[in-house]
Amino acid sequence: MSLSKFSYEVGGAYEEKQESSLTRINLQKSRYIMTKEINFYKLLLERIWSDEQFKNCFIADPKPILCEFGVKVPKFLKQIEVHEDRPKLRNYILPIKEQLERYMEEQNPIIAQVIRQALADNAFKAKLLQNPNTGMKEATGEDLPKDLTICFYEDTLTVRHLVIPINPDNQQLNDSQLDMVAGGIAFPILKQPQPYILGLIAIDKF
Repeated sequence: MSLSKFSYEVGGAYEEKQESSLTRINLQKSRYIMTKEINFYKLLLERIWSDEQFKNCFIADPKPILCEFGVKVPKFLKQIEVHEDRPKLRNYILPIKEQLERYMEEQNPIIAQVIRQALADNAFKAKLLQNPNTGMKEATGEDLPKDLTICFYEDTLTVRHLVIPINPDNQQLNDSQLDMVAGGIAFPILKQPQPYILGLIAIDKF
């Protein structure tokens, strides 16, 4: 074996080993971030659900509380608006395009389809923001239950929106809400195994 060939093979083996080590480090970092997210998201939501005064403080001024729970809020965010879901009210967020894929991790297929359409079509987005029920019917071909109100809020570079979900342990579903679950509209809130504050993943910076 020539010296140059030996050096090439040794160098290749070293680079492969180095790449493998970096992959392991990245995987460990991802697991750490995921665990950290789950832990403080859960703690924050449990506190909001169990403490009405704390919830009202969070809605009025979320930044200090987010920082207290370990969320690294970027300095460029001038405003964070918090919305609360109710039995007959569902809130959804139109993220900025740079956050779209990360945000889609939180959504069910029907709402994801509507959000993607809104971000690709400014006329449809304007309709969805102004008259969400009409926009939803245009996108899905289905009428929403008459006693249900849906709101969409648009994130910007300096403004983010959060949505507090309903505590499923305290909710009894009526016929209209069961239709929502069956149709996929309320899936993230009513059927997910681990509820979350919608939009938080698009704010936190690790």
